[in-house]
Amino acid sequence: MTRATLAISTSSHSGSSLEGELAADFTSSTHTAHEKPCGLGSESSDDGDLLSVEHDGIRPIDGLFGWIPTLAVTVNYMFVFGASNSYGVFSTYYLNVKFAGTSATTLSWIGTLITSLMLICNIFTGALADKKGYRVTAYTGTVICTLAYILASFSKEVWQLILTQGVLLGIGLSFLIAPSFSIPSQWFSKNRGLASGIAMAGSSIGGLWFTAATQTMIDNLGAEWALRILGILTLVVTSLMNLLYYRRVPAKPRNGLLELSATKRLVFWLVSLEACLMDVGFWVVTFYIGTAVRHLGGTLRDGSNLLLVLNAGSVVGRVMAGVIADRFGNINTLFVSYILTSTLLMSIWLTATSIAPLFVLCALYGLISPTFIALNPVIIATQFDTDTLASVMGMVNGLAGLGILGGNLAQGAIFDKYDNREQFTNTVIFSGTFIMLAAVTTFIMRRHVISKQSDKRLFQKV
Repeated sequence: MTRATLAISTSSHSGSSLEGELAADFTSSTHTAHEKPCGLGSESSDDGDLLSVEHDGIRPIDGLFGWIPTLAVTVNYMFVFGASNSYGVFSTYYLNVKFAGTSATTLSWIGTLITSLMLICNIFTGALADKKGYRVTAYTGTVICTLAYILASFSKEVWQLILTQGVLLGIGLSFLIAPSFSIPSQWFSKNRGLASGIAMAGSSIGGLWFTAATQTMIDNLGAEWALRILGILTLVVTSLMNLLYYRRVPAKPRNGLLELSATKRLVFWLVSLEACLMDVGFWVVTFYIGTAVRHLGGTLRDGSNLLLVLNAGSVVGRVMAGVIADRFGNINTLFVSYILTSTLLMSIWLTATSIAPLFVLCALYGLISPTFIALNPVIIATQFDTDTLASVMGMVNGLAGLGILGGNLAQGAIFDKYDNREQFTNTVIFSGTFIMLAAVTTFIMRRHVISKQSDKRLFQKV
């Protein structure tokens, strides 16, 4: 690969003191493609300047072709995060109807395992995506997710749902997100934040229709058929989208499965820590807002409507986060979003005496809080080689998943023991505190990144 081509491939690192180091890494690496970075036709097809393939087989960055795999990711995210974002509907149904006598701690295992295993297993599925290919990894996820939904639909006991809707679905989703996280950042540099935000907006759109559809199906067909239909839809739609999973940069060959060299850099641990701390507190609204409404005299339908508002806000928020980050900096945007999220969560929820303030909370929380989901892949893309993005992002997600696992279980225990399943004061304070700790960690990360640059001004785009 020529040094000129490498300048294009590493253009996303402009402004960073790591540019020379990364360019050297690229130059010294021998790229062997495990999955050709081709287009819809042959590699040599001429689709015009923006769609053309460079002489070495790598398509140019910031081209129109990049939107094809990016939009495929957007659709798949509807099913990946739709499953986790809409679990609140199942949670409310299980907690108040089907398993009303079961503790919140026990039932929280289902949703906790969906989201935590989706990220924890990404340590390995991300590496597999780089090593074995994007499509192979994604199709494996499609099969596992479909099987999980079908088996869950025949489950009669809580432990069966924990194994199927929790463990198996979480693992399947991990295979689907493994290549998805790295695709937008591979194809874009100038508008990387926008592309990532648009892709991640799919998760909120999925949360919208997943939530509405799930509640409607539970009301009219029962939870069992709701699970079966979701399984069939996942099989059909993601199978089609997986065909469009193209990578721009071939994976860098390595002996081991994991990209362990990333762990030698402090920025890796800071990104992992802020994501972990945020995930400890982030899911409290998704999992408990429906139950909070019930305590204020609302219905199951009111709870699902709140989740609809939450996801609607997220659609706008994730795209806005990308646009704002491209203008003011990824880490700056992330830091401000954490401060606002923690403040809004505690100030509105803890003072709510009716359902109306909770609708305001869900709208604002959805607008601001998911910023980290859209921007962390972008931050990693600016700090690490683009040919190892799936692996590094998988390792970060794996550590962040521990935050979901510990956080959700702790929230369930606090709700049972200290809030007596009647209020949410201690549960909300616990969650808001950890989100604020994520803000502190992000500020430290910002200082660290600036310290590595020649420009060490406090107020700058980072």
